[in-house]
Amino acid sequence: GALVTATDLPELLGNLQHNVLQNTKLKCKHQPRVKELSWGIDLEKNFPRSSCHFDYIMAADVVYHHPFLDELLLTFDHLCNNDTVILWAMKFRLDKENQFVERFQTLFDLEVISNFPSLNITLYKAMRKGRME
Repeated sequence: GALVTATDLPELLGNLQHNVLQNTKLKCKHQPRVKELSWGIDLEKNFPRSSCHFDYIMAADVVYHHPFLDELLLTFDHLCNNDTVILWAMKFRLDKENQFVERFQTLFDLEVISNFPSLNITLYKAMRKGRME
C-alpha cells in the first residue's frame, strides 16, 4: 500500500523501470514511480520541498570510493523532513567511509540497527538531529 519512488542516474532509468515492473506488476496497490536522481543536482526542481515528503529513505551501499560524497550528503539533507527515517546499509571499505559517517552525523542522529562484522556491513537508522525516537 505504500507510495514508492525508486531513483537512479538518468542513464540507468530504463533498467530501473524494467526491474521495478518485473518485481511489482500486478503485485502492489500503487505502481512505484521511477525518477531521475543525480545527487546534488536539480534537487528542488525534481523533488520540491513544498510537495515532496518521504516517510522513509532506503539507501544501500551508496557510500564508496567516489567523488560525490558532498553531493550525497546534500541530497540526504534535501530529501529529509523532520520525521523522515533513513534506513541505510553501508559496507565499510576505506577510511573515507568513516569520514562520511562523521560528516553525516553533523546533520543526523545515527543508530546502529544491525552489524555484520564478517562482511564489514552496518545497517543504520537515521533522523534529523534531535528527532530520534
